[in-house]
Amino acid sequence: GKNKKNTSLLVEIGRAYLDQGKTAEAAEYAQRAKDVNSKCAVAYLLSGDVALKLNDVNKASSDYNQAIYLDENCSEAYFKYAQVYKGVDPQLSLDMLMRLQTKAPDDNRISKELADVYYTMGQYGKAKEAYESYLKVGTPTEQDYTRYATLLYLNKDYAQSSDMVKKGLELAPENHVLKRLAMYDNLELKDYKEGLEAAATFFSNPGNPDYVYLDYVYFARLLEADKQYDEAVAQFDKALAMDKSHTEIYKDISDVYEKERDFPKAIEAYKNYLGGMKGDPDISDLFLYGRLNYYAATDSAYQDKQPLYLAEADTIFAQVAAKVPDNYLGNFWRARVNSLRDPETTQGLAKPYYEAALSILEQKPDATKSVLVECNS
Repeated sequence: GKNKKNTSLLVEIGRAYLDQGKTAEAAEYAQRAKDVNSKCAVAYLLSGDVALKLNDVNKASSDYNQAIYLDENCSEAYFKYAQVYKGVDPQLSLDMLMRLQTKAPDDNRISKELADVYYTMGQYGKAKEAYESYLKVGTPTEQDYTRYATLLYLNKDYAQSSDMVKKGLELAPENHVLKRLAMYDNLELKDYKEGLEAAATFFSNPGNPDYVYLDYVYFARLLEADKQYDEAVAQFDKALAMDKSHTEIYKDISDVYEKERDFPKAIEAYKNYLGGMKGDPDISDLFLYGRLNYYAATDSAYQDKQPLYLAEADTIFAQVAAKVPDNYLGNFWRARVNSLRDPETTQGLAKPYYEAALSILEQKPDATKSVLVECNS
């Protein structure tokens, strides 16, 4: 009995030193406890904590392992071991937590730790399930709401995420991540009015260093959905200013200008989008660029530039036809371009392209009727 008493007292003293950041003294008391009783699990738990404080992950995990070996019901050692490996080898964390769950099925903290590990592994569905079983019993903290709402968002459960965000914000109205998620969730749920209100709250502190480029992208998309086009472009520009590598944002900007029928700006933004690509643009990107030039050519506001837009569209659709010879779209849109060049069909400019499109379409039993009619007219 005396030994046990001595060891637990020595460990308590060591723990008090560790709480004050005095690692050398804490390590000494852990060792003294082991000297009195080499099978003392809590002494290994303490020396593991000391090692962790000193960033010696290997020693920490081996001490926690030893504590579990000496006392297989030492829950703290399982948790600590799992935390050590979470960022390094999450599968080891998972195995350890599963082991503990079979021994202590009623310990609700296990579900929460499991959720964390699954989250780290990017297994959001499993993380969500683990969080759900934790929240059934546990009292969620601000961090729990934040983590769970994020998980639900990543899992595309936007309505559920939004509910968690609301509960979390009741508890912590200034939580930056929850305020962000309120905006993101509402965009995904197409609740643009709520989304814009959430954006106003989220951006109410412009000096906050924790804004990321995606925040401005989401705000811009909300504004675009609300037909506030100039404002939307301004926010997309902010996103680009924050991170120039995300040249795909130029495509968003181009879309906004297209909605406003400002084709010169839409085309300029689209060129920036294509120019920022790492490799060659794919067919759909080329096709949309060609179509944009075609639409610009059909707009009465830009008739002075029509020959320019038609030449560009023709060049692009020729590339599309060459790259995917078994797809009718390149030839079909070249035909449309050339119809505009020859509105009275006196020169027959469109004919060869309609015929080329038709020869491809005739191989396809599910070809759209209106397209066939146009090719034959």
